[in-house]
Amino acid sequence: MSKLKEFITIHQLSVTFPSGEQEKKALQQLELSLYEGQWTAIVGSNGCGKSTLAKVLTGLIPPTSGSVQIDSKAHPAVQMVFQNPETPIIGETVYEDVCFGLMNYGVDAEAMKRRALEALQQVGLLPLAEAQTASLSGGQKQLLNIAGCLALNPPIYVFDEATSMLDPLSRQHVLEAVRKLHDQGHTILWITQLLDELAWCDRVVAIEDGSIAYDGPKTDFFYPASGDEQSVCESLGFVAPYTVKTVQALRKRGFQLNPLPVSPIEFSKAVSALYDSN
Repeated sequence: MSKLKEFITIHQLSVTFPSGEQEKKALQQLELSLYEGQWTAIVGSNGCGKSTLAKVLTGLIPPTSGSVQIDSKAHPAVQMVFQNPETPIIGETVYEDVCFGLMNYGVDAEAMKRRALEALQQVGLLPLAEAQTASLSGGQKQLLNIAGCLALNPPIYVFDEATSMLDPLSRQHVLEAVRKLHDQGHTILWITQLLDELAWCDRVVAIEDGSIAYDGPKTDFFYPASGDEQSVCESLGFVAPYTVKTVQALRKRGFQLNPLPVSPIEFSKAVSALYDSN
């Protein structure tokens, strides 16, 4: 991790909100570094501070104390895809909606058209460029939101539970679009409660009560360390994905898969390698 460029530095970040006569602490002196080109997944239960962190990074809410430094000259440096696909959509047509963000940043008409059409092509919505945004499915609307971010070409993308309101097929389409972004070298901050989505991340950060409870590789998050009965995932009260549960059952019966898989594809490869070695 030390070889990667530190892209975002979060130092002693705290955020509090009024809650009746008291204040609710959403984040408490958070210390976190995010690295260029890395896919970092932020997990945690409802109310732990995940979405608050996303909104601070994108400038939607100010920190109560502490600082966030982004080492990028790009403008905008960060763009966010929201949980509700309806939230950011403004344009009447798909093409108009992508152009809206570009107009806000003063992009000239010729470049605007080129960048909007290229972004729609990347997410597979180019054939629907003239379609009414109201006619799109939830998954298509989320892909449109990604296209709007793509057109602005930020180096950092934040996805705040972007698949939680989608059906399984739409989730798959969104994840495929994000994997392409990551393959192109973009930095991804993926906020989710759906732990099967951690299969594609490089790093897991678990937040509990506004503080970091775990920061490390996904395999160390899902599988117990030597001598431990519980994984970090289980100790924090999460339910591991089906693939991980299957691997844990196989390990108890003496089958050692290496490397330990998290996704179904990794599981298939690990099982094939196990049988080939025997």
